[in-house]
Amino acid sequence: MQIQEEMCGRTACTLAPEDISKSCEYKDKQGQRKCPQWRDGDCDKYQPSYNNSPRSNNPVLLSMKHFQKNADCSERVLAAMRWGLIPSWFTGTHPSKMQYNTSNCRSDTMSEKALYKSEARKDDSYVGGRRLLTMAGLFDCWEPPEGEDTLYSYTVITVDASKSINWIHDRMPAILDGDEEIRKWLDFGEVPAKEALKVIRPIESITCHPVSTVVNNARNNTPECVAPIILQKKEPALSASSKKMLAWLQNKSPKKEPSEEVKPVKLSQVALSHKKTSAELMHQWLKKEGEPSPKKPRR
Repeated sequence: MQIQEEMCGRTACTLAPEDISKSCEYKDKQGQRKCPQWRDGDCDKYQPSYNNSPRSNNPVLLSMKHFQKNADCSERVLAAMRWGLIPSWFTGTHPSKMQYNTSNCRSDTMSEKALYKSEARKDDSYVGGRRLLTMAGLFDCWEPPEGEDTLYSYTVITVDASKSINWIHDRMPAILDGDEEIRKWLDFGEVPAKEALKVIRPIESITCHPVSTVVNNARNNTPECVAPIILQKKEPALSASSKKMLAWLQNKSPKKEPSEEVKPVKLSQVALSHKKTSAELMHQWLKKEGEPSPKKPRR
């Protein structure tokens, strides 16, 4: 799972359709283990990817009763849905005309906003780490005005970030931890909404790792998008005043004069070029001062 500054902007699911079905195995009312089947035609709409972004089709787990009224609420089905909810009342001609960002919704306001009041509960299934990561969400279906196929889309519910990841972002996906929580969220026929909402909370049992910035481009779809990297510590940027002070100090620093080359000389040269030292000159001057001045001859 990749958590970035735009929460939540990326997911990854590289399992084949049949492997997703096996990973979503559950117990029915009779206690028998079952693997949910893909909804007709949806298996082909899903494509494994290292880099899923909003508007992409992703695997969703939900109650079969949404599609078959006589089905048992505990029966589950897999569907491929567009990430970014397009509500049924949307009057635009194309999903791209949707003016709101509906890739996720806040748990504390979703029951108040008209945008999410009529949406059904569902479960986004993605791969994170060693196990399937299941995130709670809402979905709806929209009928295009031109008579095209019904569009199923979803939004991911977010909650306050847990202590383990709040240094990355203040929000995190509402993760359903274990089959019992998944059952409570999906079985809308037997589990009241108030009871189901109790599983929408931050959890601590999650780990994360930094990934390369190649994931920021949705066109990149390679293992590099999910591979762990080691973050390099960046030096703090200097302010304008700090840069001026640094330049001033560098200009004022004393510069070393280039040392003169010492040429070897011969002893004879030293003797010939000998000059009297200051001490010798002083001694000679004092000697002269002590001598009587010569008398001038009388006329």
